[in-house]
Amino acid sequence: MEIREIRTEDNAAIEVVIRECLIEFGGNREGLAWADPGLSDLYHEYNAREGEQSYANRAYWVVEEAGRILGGCGIAPYAGSNDVCELQKMYVYEEARGTGIAKELLRTALEFAKRHYSRCYLETLSNMHAANRFYRKHGFRELDAPLEGSEHFACDAWYLLDLQDVPVTAARGKKRSWKADKLDSMGSSIFSEAAGWREEAERAGKEIVNLGIGAPDEAPSESIRRKLSDAVMRADAYKYPGTRGTKAFRERCAQWMMHRFGAKLDPATEILPLLGSQDGLAHLAQAVCNPGDLAILPDPGYPIYAGSLAIAGVTPWLLPLREANDFLPDLDSIPAEVWEKAVFILLNFPGNPVAALADYAFFEKLVFLAKKWDVLIVHDLAYSEMGFDGYRPCSVLEVPGAAETAVELHSFSKSFNMAGCRIGFIAGNAEAVSALRELKGHIDFGAFEPIQETAVFALEQAMSAPEGDRGVAPLYEGRRNTFVEALAAEGWSVRSPGATMFVWARLPESLTETKSRWTSKAFSRELMLQEGVGSIPGSAFGAEGEGYVRFSLVREEEALRKAARRIGRFVRSIGG
Repeated sequence: MEIREIRTEDNAAIEVVIRECLIEFGGNREGLAWADPGLSDLYHEYNAREGEQSYANRAYWVVEEAGRILGGCGIAPYAGSNDVCELQKMYVYEEARGTGIAKELLRTALEFAKRHYSRCYLETLSNMHAANRFYRKHGFRELDAPLEGSEHFACDAWYLLDLQDVPVTAARGKKRSWKADKLDSMGSSIFSEAAGWREEAERAGKEIVNLGIGAPDEAPSESIRRKLSDAVMRADAYKYPGTRGTKAFRERCAQWMMHRFGAKLDPATEILPLLGSQDGLAHLAQAVCNPGDLAILPDPGYPIYAGSLAIAGVTPWLLPLREANDFLPDLDSIPAEVWEKAVFILLNFPGNPVAALADYAFFEKLVFLAKKWDVLIVHDLAYSEMGFDGYRPCSVLEVPGAAETAVELHSFSKSFNMAGCRIGFIAGNAEAVSALRELKGHIDFGAFEPIQETAVFALEQAMSAPEGDRGVAPLYEGRRNTFVEALAAEGWSVRSPGATMFVWARLPESLTETKSRWTSKAFSRELMLQEGVGSIPGSAFGAEGEGYVRFSLVREEEALRKAARRIGRFVRSIGG
């Protein structure tokens, strides 16, 4: 990221940023900054034209990252004053908010202002809630009325800052960055931003009901905990475990795949333990692809899908999951040239954030196409034991011959509440499994053997359970029913998921079809800050997720009812 003064070639890009931000907050109408003729040539708004005397007391800065302009702001005299300046046209794309970019941009502007003025004034809109909090946080005090000379009659919030209170960072040369550029391409930072919103809400005294992060709130069964406790007491349990995993672990995983899905696998070559399924998702692209290759990803999708490709230098081709098609992908819409180039296609049914339900016929068609085009199927089946209403999720490996072209990732985190144990496995195509094993052999030394032993015990319990036992599914099905019904009672009807621990809720139309439309990020942020209820904006999972929010069913039913009441109150307060 670089903050620098505006150049003439930045004019078009920064105008787009400002106009898109104005649209976001309902400013695309006569009388606001939308109509400012200077937007088309901001460079010359802050820099003298050829032959004119240069401006010493005004400047405009832009934020550039990877060749893209993400925002900007300016300082200029207020109403011709030599004492008061105005902070002008400070806009940052939604994706960059909460990342520290706005803070650095403001710091740059105020350090410049302090050299020329004693006070800094700004005008904004009161419905830009986050911006108003941002300015107050950084020392601006709110005024009851605009300063004399104001021409922004549509603004209804005014602030002033004494610049003598602004610290100045000591000048220094450009410092080498010890952060790789590719980390900025790993996907949304929304989860860390959401943690910041929660901290702010807690400081304000809000009681938090966090339905954001999808982490199970229940412990493993007592028998599983005792098994782990006994295993860790063995003196011989502390050697390096090895990447291949124990024979017992691989064999029991293969037995469970046969028991649960009727899928026959070779435990020696087609099963590999993982440090949680995310371990496999994060590293698989590096193991099976070369930089410059192409992979097909779902949109919306779990952030590590795109993040793993960024690390591996692989290009994503995004396959939309849309409500009109029950969030299942249209496999026939994938162009032949994409199939021809793709190394793998990654799917997740039932998934995160969208609990789409794929049946055997879907996987049969997927396997047929993958074999036709020689493409590896990567199926993330972390929620295999969380089907509701009699539905039991399918495995792609149920299809005869699927292991010739598919791998599937499984997790003990959700099925057995063993999230902190970090254990899972990948099953399927021997070549892909071997490639991942080879890569991981250079990265880690495998899963702690007592945890592998405990996972074996958990699978044995599952296979010996009475017929009809559904494991963790009834718990989350009951929570789903409670939460969806409670939201409906508050006037917000959302789609009831048929699996997983997530409710993927479309924002009420009244919030998305007006000039002052709400983005999913703004909704999640303000819901936490005003009501203390956590959620994750759909935009965190891809462009197709805009207009939705994800709630996790990770609290007891009474807490879900409480959250629904607060959500209803919030929606009504903002016009929903």
